[in-house]
Amino acid sequence: MIVKNVKNILILKWGALGDLIMATSTIKAIRENFPDAKITMFTNNLMSEILPEGFIVDEYIFLKKSGRYVDESFFKQLIKILKLRKRKFDLAVDLKWKSERASVLTYLSGAKIRIGYREKFYNKCYTHSIKHPIGGYHEVHRNLDVIKRIGLEVRDQNPLVYISEVDNKFAIDFFASNSLKRNNTICIHPGASKSNRAWSAEKFIQLSKLLIEKYNVTILLTWGKNEFELVNKISGSLGRNSILSPATNSISQLAAIIQNCSLFISVCTGPMNVANAVKIPIIALLGSTDPADWSPYGEIHRTIKSPLVLETYTDEDERKALDAITVKSVWDVVDQRWNELKQF
Repeated sequence: MIVKNVKNILILKWGALGDLIMATSTIKAIRENFPDAKITMFTNNLMSEILPEGFIVDEYIFLKKSGRYVDESFFKQLIKILKLRKRKFDLAVDLKWKSERASVLTYLSGAKIRIGYREKFYNKCYTHSIKHPIGGYHEVHRNLDVIKRIGLEVRDQNPLVYISEVDNKFAIDFFASNSLKRNNTICIHPGASKSNRAWSAEKFIQLSKLLIEKYNVTILLTWGKNEFELVNKISGSLGRNSILSPATNSISQLAAIIQNCSLFISVCTGPMNVANAVKIPIIALLGSTDPADWSPYGEIHRTIKSPLVLETYTDEDERKALDAITVKSVWDVVDQRWNELKQF
């Protein structure tokens, strides 16, 4: 079916940085299909840093979230949805696959057309639903498939992050003041949400030294909360040709810094998804992460999967999986990719 005459849209999606960024191509496609519609989004406040209110989404309704979990009772969310119900939505799009709470909230929105993934008897919450894919399936397509179910056109599948003019200038000024050149700067983000999900500092140091010695590049180290000590250690061990990124107080600033580099290297972490959104070639080191689900999206990127592959991972297994990725295996990919990029 092809949906027409839609003037009022509700999108439901909350989650971590990567979850939200991987939904942006779907949000953008909804806007492109309905340029004159009012789009309201039920999400957590991190989304407003990725796509500021008024850029693509007209209005955000925020729920409280702490870490990976919703820090707000279903009752409070219910009150918010019932207030929104008065707006008489034409379309509600549930991008929270495998969330019974989101299924119910989608139903209670009262939208004429309600779409999402089938969830047992919660399937009755939707007027249109799709089956969960079998096996690994990229998060970008999990989101896009929802709106394709009702015939919406998708022009550009790449995720996006908004960069303000102020933050763009912030990055340009930083590069200029430190004599950094895009074609000779490689960004490395060595941190991760948890220490067991990070590659070791010593291995990042070895890799960086190889890059500096062979290609005379500058290593720009980006960092987030509680990661300054880590990047300072790496930079101190490298000496020449390394520099710390300035502290970034928004996703827009981080995106602007990354955007000015030629290559981005990290484990599977939020900043990797930011680099994905600004279309900078990525080399991603994946421990327990399934590349089919969460590898960087697009042909310009390269993924290195740990040789330790298990069905389930404890925290200790996660560390072992990343430790199993050798410097040589990463260097071989980085060396080849850097030479490929220099040809253009």
